[in-house]
Amino acid sequence: MSNSTYEQLMQKYVNAPYSLLLSIAVDSINHVMPIFDQIADNGNGASVVLPFICTALAVDGKFSDLEYQFVKDVTGLTYSYDEFKTVVQSFYSDKWVAATDKLVDACPDEIKQYLISFCLAFVAVDEKISREENAFIYRLIG
Repeated sequence: MSNSTYEQLMQKYVNAPYSLLLSIAVDSINHVMPIFDQIADNGNGASVVLPFICTALAVDGKFSDLEYQFVKDVTGLTYSYDEFKTVVQSFYSDKWVAATDKLVDACPDEIKQYLISFCLAFVAVDEKISREENAFIYRLIG
């Protein structure tokens, strides 16, 4: 992917309204959950999806009310803001970025596209993509 195509993709997500990002995230999760349900030890793919959500949200070291609302709208989360912020902060590490990237790399291309779209929706929901978020997405695509 050329740099200009990549930058256009990033800008498309940043400019997207909340409702569209929500639709993208829900559509993406609906496509990947059956596969994640199969590979999860307990049959619950949420344990596989959670690192994607938390790593995408943690990578810039910030967690906003809007990001919290987005997680609730996508997943039906029942944690309080402070409880989930603590969970997100536990994913703020290079180890989780590498693990998430490794999992994306192991997926078939179709699933990889949904996972990248899923993560993009989360990093763009606050209408900006930080340098750290940009590097995270670039790594997932690469």
